Amino acid sequence: MTDTAGRSAAAASDRAYRRMVDDIESRIAAGDLRPGDRLPSERELVEHYGIARSSVREALRVLESLELVRSAPRDPRGPLVLPITSAPIRRSLGLLTASRTIVLPELVQLRMVIDASTNLIAARRRTPAHLVALERNMARMRGLLHRSYAEFSLADLEFHEIIADAAGHELVRLYGEAVREAVLDLIQRTILDADDQEAHKLRSIRHHSAVFDAISDGDGPAASRLARESLYQYYADHVDPEDREIMAELVRECGGRVDG
Repeated sequence: MTDTAGRSAAAASDRAYRRMVDDIESRIAAGDLRPGDRLPSERELVEHYGIARSSVREALRVLESLELVRSAPRDPRGPLVLPITSAPIRRSLGLLTASRTIVLPELVQLRMVIDASTNLIAARRRTPAHLVALERNMARMRGLLHRSYAEFSLADLEFHEIIADAAGHELVRLYGEAVREAVLDLIQRTILDADDQEAHKLRSIRHHSAVFDAISDGDGPAASRLARESLYQYYADHVDPEDREIMAELVRECGGRVDG
């Protein structure tokens, strides 16, 4: 086979599996395929798309890497359609932060916007069940004060996940979850030493208590302001003056105060 023929065959194979990937992605986005649904078997997919079995398998590998489906060898029921999660966003952010394409100030500034909006919406939409879940989470965090920062961080993330659930805004939830995890991973690797961790935990507990009170009272503006103020307090000393001033403006925009 000549080089030209080889390249043509490879391009045709790529187009074949991409066609299947694009079609299934579109059907999931349109709601034609929902979490818990099953795709047809490999044999049926071969017939439906008119492509080789190798192309079907490559398409399924891509869909699995995107965490859109999960399949098991020789499962006669066909691949399972999965719920949409923030996992692909988290992976992308993880790679971008590891390569320093995205740096801490950018992540924190984005988190200031997302967390403030999430708190604002949650204060309006929260239910008694959400308030109970937040109270239980805060009790758990207090119990983890003298445990590892990794354990405490998981409880911290859970607090924000409950608020995101209360807000009921799926896009805000997905991006907020990914950005918070990226920030926490970055600060654990580059900022916090043993003394900082204890102080950081105490600040988190005090902040969460104030946010809980605002959300419980239905005071969205206060809950929003607290998000921006606390993130500024946590990270202002770890960014350069220009980024610090941007963060300060984000605080002032919602009527918050910047100390110092």
